[in-house]
Amino acid sequence: MSRLPVFAAAQFVMSLSWVAYAIFLPALAQKAGLAKTAVVWLLLVDQMVFMVADVLAGIFSDRMDGVLQKWGRVLGLLTGASALALLAIPLLVDATGAVPALVVPALIWVACSAALRAPLFALVGKRAGSNTGKAFRWLLLGNGFALAGAPYLAIVLKGSAPLDSFAIISAGLVLCAVLVMRSVAGASPASASTPDGDAFYPSGMTLLAAVLCAALAIQVHNALNAGPLYVRGGVAATELHWWMPAFWAGFNLALIVPAPWRTWPATRRVALFAAFVGLALVACVALTLPVAQALSQALAGVAWAWLLCATFATANALGRPARHGPMNGSVHAALAGAAVMRLALVAGGATQAFGSTSSSCQWRLPR
Repeated sequence: MSRLPVFAAAQFVMSLSWVAYAIFLPALAQKAGLAKTAVVWLLLVDQMVFMVADVLAGIFSDRMDGVLQKWGRVLGLLTGASALALLAIPLLVDATGAVPALVVPALIWVACSAALRAPLFALVGKRAGSNTGKAFRWLLLGNGFALAGAPYLAIVLKGSAPLDSFAIISAGLVLCAVLVMRSVAGASPASASTPDGDAFYPSGMTLLAAVLCAALAIQVHNALNAGPLYVRGGVAATELHWWMPAFWAGFNLALIVPAPWRTWPATRRVALFAAFVGLALVACVALTLPVAQALSQALAGVAWAWLLCATFATANALGRPARHGPMNGSVHAALAGAAVMRLALVAGGATQAFGSTSSSCQWRLPR
């Protein structure tokens, strides 16, 4: 699909908006008169809204697939609304200093940004023509690039005004709104997926439970455990931003290079790559030298990228012939659910249990 680069760019800007929001949220909450401890609860509520919005967006994407021109306008308008809501956050907080000035536009931005997740994955899945999962690599790559740069952005943007960053990202979201609107409206008719020869598919609930468990493991590792592991090996806390992107470097590399065993049935790939994720995380805990730690982190990113591709391919197969949207939305909701559980751990004091370095902006980042 020639529109895949447009959808990848939309995923990148959407993820970048969350990164900037997570970086500036403590300062914005302080201006609104909220305690520092309220930040984690705001993020937790945001992820819960993500869960509901992703499922609803997926449901509506299937209902609107027959009228793509109209659906393209809806997605464009929702993306534009998310851009305006994001820009309104620093403006209203600076103008009023009130809690609703932060919470209300943030929730609108979160809900409307669902237009760039499940609907695009469902659109791609219906037109992929196979269950190898390679079409989803583009969309996941957009997320991966944004998250790989998060530690650097936290350093670069430290002390800057939120309005400047939010204005640039909002402009990018508006551009994405226009491009997505045109791309969806001009999309080709849905194609029949090529069967992958798998005689057995898990139930939707089984797949979602497996995704939730794997995502929670990755969430805890990246947000809470990775930093202390590097410090244990001798990396200074002030140098972590050079080492933390190793996971996402592996993630992005795995999406650029074709995955092995891609001709295997999707469910077998899910099981295999889930095992790879587990082995890589065990290696992260076992190894101490910084270079060895970075390599094991990168391998964990590789396994996670392959697992996500196989998961969306399986969800795509389970969604045939007319439930691609709800299945893709449910996978995104499961990923958000893992983020909710991770943030609940942080609220319960997990950053102290894992080490002081895990209390940086890393735990605030999205899934």
